Amino acid sequence: MILKVHFTLLFMLIYNFLWGNINIFFASYMFIMMHELSHMIMALALRVDILEIELTCFGVIAKYNGSISLLKEFLISIAGPTATLIYSYIYKDNLYFYINMCIFVFNMLPIYPFDGGRILKVLLSIVFGKKKGGIVSSYITNIIVIFLFVLSVFVAVYFRHFYVLLISLYIMKLAKREIKKDRIINLINYLQNAE
Repeated sequence: MILKVHFTLLFMLIYNFLWGNINIFFASYMFIMMHELSHMIMALALRVDILEIELTCFGVIAKYNGSISLLKEFLISIAGPTATLIYSYIYKDNLYFYINMCIFVFNMLPIYPFDGGRILKVLLSIVFGKKKGGIVSSYITNIIVIFLFVLSVFVAVYFRHFYVLLISLYIMKLAKREIKKDRIINLINYLQNAE
């Protein structure tokens, strides 16, 4: 397993230090890591190999080995939000509750590769088949990402909050990369099955 640290994490640490939000940032990042750890524990329990863990400015990304079954993908995807709901229940009377609820809502957005997007893709794949489910999932992701980008531009211009715009651009990049990766994996699987 490889551990990577994206350069944007350092940028986010400096940004939060300068604006006086470093304590909230560390608390949020701790719960994000615990959320992602829940995914990894479920993956290991299901005997799915974790190839890489990348620490980014907005959270942790774990990359798994190859194609996994729909059931395993569903169980791995649901583990993080379930753990986050448990943390929010444990800390229901303080700031940690709000941090965990924000993590939960953000992760459950139906944008691939977020947990909500992964769960939606699994459900669509069950209904329409893996290929068509992936296509429908990517269309839904693109529509929501465009909507979030337009909304973030409005927030940046009207309220002078550029942080939301940075998050939106990051989501766009991440979604594009994951959809492209899935298309390549599907093409490889198709070519292997055709032989």
